[in-house]
Amino acid sequence: MQYGLDTIFRRSDVMKIKEVNTNYILFDNGSRITFDHEQDCCETNYADFEQLEDLALEYEFENDLIFEVVPENGFRFGSKGTPMFFIPCYSDQNGYYSSDIDIFYDGRHVFNVDCEERIY
Repeated sequence: MQYGLDTIFRRSDVMKIKEVNTNYILFDNGSRITFDHEQDCCETNYADFEQLEDLALEYEFENDLIFEVVPENGFRFGSKGTPMFFIPCYSDQNGYYSSDIDIFYDGRHVFNVDCEERIY
């Protein structure tokens, strides 16, 4: 399933990835991809942004990013004319808690995605 965001996010025609860390992917125009999950005591659900392949840093993306859910694994993002880049999402827990996170682009909710459960 694909989700496109309207042109209300346009700040420039193209953008490149400026920074990737555990909390977000930041583009050079200030746009960012983030995640959110209200953590419970014995779980950690997150998008592992740092697993983004280095090739993504070479591309110029349109501001109207395209997002795709990868069921129980994470999501992909890209834009017209670029490959889709995979971000794995994980849920480290004992098997009792939820395993989902919300993905945001520029503070707007894109979708909710189930993460890969890693039971300990």
